[in-house]
Amino acid sequence: MIEVEIYYSSVCGLCTKALEFLRSRNVTFTAFAVEWDGANDEFVASENRDNMYKRCEKKVDFVPQIFIGDKHIPGWKKLEPMIESGEIDTLLPS
Repeated sequence: MIEVEIYYSSVCGLCTKALEFLRSRNVTFTAFAVEWDGANDEFVASENRDNMYKRCEKKVDFVPQIFIGDKHIPGWKKLEPMIESGEIDTLLPS
């Protein structure tokens, strides 16, 4: 079974859209919350943040970060065209 994971922040509207999309497709996924520290302009140190950086293979400064199996989709700007073209449907577990 292909695993779907998403790193998101509760204050991120595009994360909400990504989560709603996955739910609308009845995709089983694991969601990991990371929180943004606006004063320091970085994610708050946490195990989820550290795992996100490791999965992304670098320090990132935006969410959502979505993983479908080995495929990394960095952000809504990459996800949205995949939804519109139907490409995402070839990646999601059925």
